[in-house]
Amino acid sequence: MSSQRKAMHAGEAVAEALQEEGVGTVYSVPGSHIHPIYDGLSRVKSVRFVTCKQEPNTSLMADAYGRLTGKPGVCVVTAGPGCVNSMAGVAQAYGAASPMVHISGAVPLKADLEAFHGVDDPAFVNEMFKKITKWTARVERIEDIPEVMAKAFHIARSGRPGPVHVELPRLADYSEYVLQKEPAALPAYKPLPTVVASPDARDVDRFAKQLMNARSPVIAAGKGVIRRGALQELSQLSLKLQAPVICAQDAIGVIPEDHPFFAGHFSPLSNHPLCVEVLQQTDLILGVGLRAGAAELTDLKSCAPERNVILVGFDDAANARYEGENQRVADPRLFLAALLERLGNDQRPHDEARLARLAERKLAVRDALAAHSAPHRNDKPIHPGVLMEAMNAVLDKNAVVASDVGNCQMWARAYRRIATPESFMQSGVWNAMSYGLPTAIVAKMEFPGRQVVALAGDGAFLMTIGDLPTAAEYGANIVMIILNDGAFGQTYMQQSNIYGHTYGTAFRSPNFADIAKACGAEGIRVTEPGDIEGALRQALATTKDRPVLVEVMVGRGSYPKL
Repeated sequence: MSSQRKAMHAGEAVAEALQEEGVGTVYSVPGSHIHPIYDGLSRVKSVRFVTCKQEPNTSLMADAYGRLTGKPGVCVVTAGPGCVNSMAGVAQAYGAASPMVHISGAVPLKADLEAFHGVDDPAFVNEMFKKITKWTARVERIEDIPEVMAKAFHIARSGRPGPVHVELPRLADYSEYVLQKEPAALPAYKPLPTVVASPDARDVDRFAKQLMNARSPVIAAGKGVIRRGALQELSQLSLKLQAPVICAQDAIGVIPEDHPFFAGHFSPLSNHPLCVEVLQQTDLILGVGLRAGAAELTDLKSCAPERNVILVGFDDAANARYEGENQRVADPRLFLAALLERLGNDQRPHDEARLARLAERKLAVRDALAAHSAPHRNDKPIHPGVLMEAMNAVLDKNAVVASDVGNCQMWARAYRRIATPESFMQSGVWNAMSYGLPTAIVAKMEFPGRQVVALAGDGAFLMTIGDLPTAAEYGANIVMIILNDGAFGQTYMQQSNIYGHTYGTAFRSPNFADIAKACGAEGIRVTEPGDIEGALRQALATTKDRPVLVEVMVGRGSYPKL
């Protein structure tokens, strides 16, 4: 009973919630509005606390944690600037369906105009977050903290996972207390269960019959299959249906490249050749882990107009965007498991001709990539394709590669060999620059036995460089590969293609290898194409002791056409 519980301050109540929810790590930058939460967490030994150096990286790291573990990533930021600076990672988590609990301090409930870290409306930050989260809460009473926090975690991980925002107002400007000075006896914390949409058996039966009667079915998988850990079920279904698997560009890794029915990705800019081919041949598409009304579905339909589509949507619940008998909402893993059970021993005949064709086309794509790079193996500055081939040569099958936004992402998307969802991690539809480094730090801390590589252009890395010392401080011994071309390379190329000239997209990059050494990491600068593979192997060996930054002086080549 609450009367038997020790009275606590607001910061202690938040810390208790995180402990009861089993939170393993919190990412934060300190500020006076959140001192009480820091004080409460200082006595919770089960939570690893990571002090970031740039506020945007707190939410980017929480997003990465959510994707990598399936559990809500937690970040804590101060009021006003702290919240606003961290918005990009929250919006990114929303687009990526990544569970996150974003906790912030806030100005007092009845703050004066222009209060410290405020403007005119005391609740302005809460209003800003409403459009990029599943739910927001501005706590007004200390006794509401347990219920609000339980609801926040419940919403973040239920249905289609995503971020929530909880803010706790300060008692007064410059006060050391949140909400009130006096501690309060609060209700015992009670976590709420995760809720997901179960498939209707009648829908499963109807879809099974359509799939078995189809001439040439294709499975289109979205990130929901990854978020719900349904990779094995997807693979089993593709074999049972003899159906190629394609995926949205932000779901690359949902099926490994060496799977017999791997058929690449679709995207608004460049579709994998296998994807285009199988969609031309299909008469029925089963979409799983995608979302009605989202751009990914428009991209899919543009590749296969007038094809029949069954959509099992990845949403909290059905809404007006879902129309007709062939559009339903269900948890991807529960649906795929139910469909496999319904099919039982039913098995489509082995299509040896299709398997041979897919294998032949995969090999042709790899040959085309090699042919694209071959004339440039001795280029100086170094051709990006040569770097990508070297990465494939030195990294093992379970390596994690987190790619930032820009040219590096486009090159890696074409060249990277895919074995798992971590083989090629990218920011997703939000496409926020500065994704690579914070994601790699989290990946190394969560999977210390795996090779972890962050990939970024010089422009993107300069947006996030402040947390390179954080990697060294916490023993996140990653390999950071910087493609240095002295420009925001992708926009530079776009301007050049559109206007025939560039403006405002080139700059003078520092010597990143020297900066790395000053941050407690090793720094290697590569100018000769023949030195790349050796430098990467040296970097991987050095990560036994410290992080390594490999700066590669690259040129600006056109993307491969496959």
